[in-house]
Formats: sequence, C-alpha cells, structure tokens
Amino acid sequence: MARSMTAFGVGRAGDQSLSIVTEVRSVNNRFLDLSLRLPRGLYPFEGEIRELVRKRVERGRVSLTVTEEWVGEATGDVKIDRAKALHYTKLLGELKALTGLPGDVNIGHLLSVNEIFVSSADEEYHQRLWNLAKESIAAALLEMDDSGRREGDVLARDMLERLTTIREGAAQIRRLASSQATEYRNRLLGRLGELLEDSRLDRNRLETEIAIAADRLDITEEIVRLHSHIELYESTLKRAGSVGKTLGFVLQEMGREVNTIASKSWMVEIAQIAVGLKETLEQLREQVQNLE
Repeated sequence: MARSMTAFGVGRAGDQSLSIVTEVRSVNNRFLDLSLRLPRGLYPFEGEIRELVRKRVERGRVSLTVTEEWVGEATGDVKIDRAKALHYTKLLGELKALTGLPGDVNIGHLLSVNEIFVSSADEEYHQRLWNLAKESIAAALLEMDDSGRREGDVLARDMLERLTTIREGAAQIRRLASSQATEYRNRLLGRLGELLEDSRLDRNRLETEIAIAADRLDITEEIVRLHSHIELYESTLKRAGSVGKTLGFVLQEMGREVNTIASKSWMVEIAQIAVGLKETLEQLREQVQNLE
C-alpha cells in the first residue's frame, strides 16, 4: 500500500561505553529535502548518511538527528594533550614563583589554555562511531517506514471509499446520459412544433441540425475515460513504492473528464452529480499530498 510522508522513527545502538540515538521525522514535500544534525565525529560520513536516507525515502522534508552519549569514560574525538598540559602547569608554577603572586595554580588556569585540548585523529574511534551510527540510523528509518505505511493504509482506505463514490456517480451519469440525446431532441422538437407547421421550413434540414446538436451532447467517451482513470487510480493506490505523484496526475485527468461532462450536459441531474464528483476529487487531491 501507499506510504504517508508524515512519519517518525527512533533508532538506538551502543556498546559498553557509547550510546547512539537517531531520531528521524518527515512531513509533506514535493521532493526529498533532507536536513541533518550530527555529532562532529560523523561529519566525514555525511554523504553516506544521506545515501542511507535516499534508499528509504523518495519524497518529503526529512529531519534526521544523531546524538552520542558516553556511558563510561568518554573516548570521543576530543582528547587532552598530556605533554602540553604538564608543560603549561610547570610554566604556571614558574610564573607564580617569578612574580611572587599569592594563591595556588588550579584547574581553572589550565582550562583557559585551549592548546591542551586537541581533536583526535583516532581512526578506530571514528569507525566505531560510524558503525554504531549506521545501526541506529537503519533502525530509525525502518521505524519511520513502518509509521508511514500505517498512516498510508489509513489514507488508502479512506481514498478507496471516496473512489467508490466517484464510481457510483459515474455510473449514474452513464444511465442518465443514455437518454440525454433523445430527450434533448424530443424537447427541442416540441418547442419548435408551431414553427414546424410553417411549410417554408425544411424539416430534413432541421432534423439534421438537431441530430448534430444531440451528437455534441454525447458524453460516452468522457464516461469511458473517467471509468478508466478510476481503475488506474485504484490499482496505483494498491501498488508498493512512491505513488503520490502518479495519483496526482490521474486526479488531474479525472477532473478534466468531469469538467467536460458538466459542460456538455444540459440535464440538471447530471450537472448536480458532476458538482459532487468535483468536491470528492478535491478531497482526494488534499489526501494525495500526504502520500510519498
């Protein structure tokens, strides 16, 4: 069944000291618009993360956030340069002795020295972080996919009910249209009854003009195409994958046929049914915008 673009998922992965949590949510959008919030250690893998999302999602505004939490001792990508820390501590002690200033050298003095905190080039750490992130992201995308499919099932069931309404309306129009041309001819002949008594009028010519006008009222082709579009819509809706754009195009074609039927029909009953079909089609258009 179709999948809704409004969905949410959470994925978790971890080991003895590192926990990774991924949250991903999506809302309606004509194209895929992906926003990422990542720990600094995952910046080198942004391309791979985007590709993981693209394999799962074709349309929608997607927001993916990855957070890391150290359970035990943090061994992340920021470390202490021990040599520089000891060297600055020694220099601060010498400075105190040199100036004779009161007070002791404390950790606050060292925290002001940025050089003692350095980014780690530890490939083992980055690979560890990436492996856990991939597992977490995959789980979040899977949960979001399930969420979107559940919502899509609800939308699809409602759409099928509305499609039944359109099918029934088209069937009513077909029944009415079968007698439309005949009734139009009879009514027009009745109104022209008095004129027809005038021998100067060419009855054959008049019959020909009436037949031409009645032929213009024929909506058989439009009804056949409308039924064809209804069947295509239903089969597409039951198909797996991204179907929202296709359904949108089918609805446009259905709308054209209904508009043509309304413009060619002179029967009030057909016009009223056409108005109801237009309303139902508009409701379907709103729902289709939610489908991927």
